[in-house]
Amino acid sequence: MAPPYVRAAGRFEAQLSVLTGAGNMGNYNMHAVAKVVHGGKAYEVPVLTGNALKHWHSVYLAEVYQDLGGKQLNEFCMKGVGLRGKNLGGDDASSEAEAIKDLCNDLHGFLLPDKQIKRDSLVRVSFAVPVLEEKNLEAASKFAVVHNRVDPFKRTQQVKSKEEQEGTEMMVFKQEYSSAVYGFAVAMDLGLSGVPLYQEGKSDVDDKERELRIKSALVALLRLFNGVGSKQARALPIARLRELVIAISDSPIPNLVHGAYPDYVARSAELLTAYLRAVGKKGVVLCYGVDCPRSNDVLECKKADTLDALFQEVLGRALPGGQPARR
Repeated sequence: MAPPYVRAAGRFEAQLSVLTGAGNMGNYNMHAVAKVVHGGKAYEVPVLTGNALKHWHSVYLAEVYQDLGGKQLNEFCMKGVGLRGKNLGGDDASSEAEAIKDLCNDLHGFLLPDKQIKRDSLVRVSFAVPVLEEKNLEAASKFAVVHNRVDPFKRTQQVKSKEEQEGTEMMVFKQEYSSAVYGFAVAMDLGLSGVPLYQEGKSDVDDKERELRIKSALVALLRLFNGVGSKQARALPIARLRELVIAISDSPIPNLVHGAYPDYVARSAELLTAYLRAVGKKGVVLCYGVDCPRSNDVLECKKADTLDALFQEVLGRALPGGQPARR
């Protein structure tokens, strides 16, 4: 076990967004939907899968890491391609220790079945689903927008009629979008970065590199809920982060209650307090956009007025040797 253990939950608003694509039927591209149950009634709602959120976190992780000066990542991680298990040279890794020299293998896991080498992801993300309130569930909508795709090279071809010419120059298709307020939850066991979990062997990831990876993983959260989703070539999602709650501890802690629940902040604090008191440990909860519960003997609760203040506090407490932000 190695600190920090970070848990997060919160809410973001998405308008006119393709959060997760779900294939197509002809020229109709579909948005992923799932069923949730609230008040004894089932609702079919547009969703963002945990797998999609994990993918975008790995993309932003690599970008932040490089921006901070990091260099230990292979070409797939660098380009946002989720092909894992490759070493820094791009070949299949021969051991877990070799694989986790790469940033994305280390934090987001991999599986090489032919070599029986694996690593669980240190970053795990739930589905993002509409907040479980009747008005929001009924308002959560999925709808199609008509787009067209033009191929200018078709214009030089010989065609038999005007109608055929128009058909070769432009293809009309429909894309489903969605709008709703979504809840989410994230778990990150960042202290295990650079540490082989399934195979014996010493990692070449030193303490300075581990600290850079931990910082990059945390900062990547700032980008995750303000424009995440598929089909960004058609339109960037219209999104904003509404609420964010982050819990940090030096020992393993439960996941926070999902942000889709109306009382997720209070229930998360209640759960953490019960657990920390039972195991004799301590932790901290930091809140943005929502009121924090009261602190107690095992759980310190603190509200930040801005995202900047929140993340200065998070980085100060989560990084090795860091200090809580002072005001």
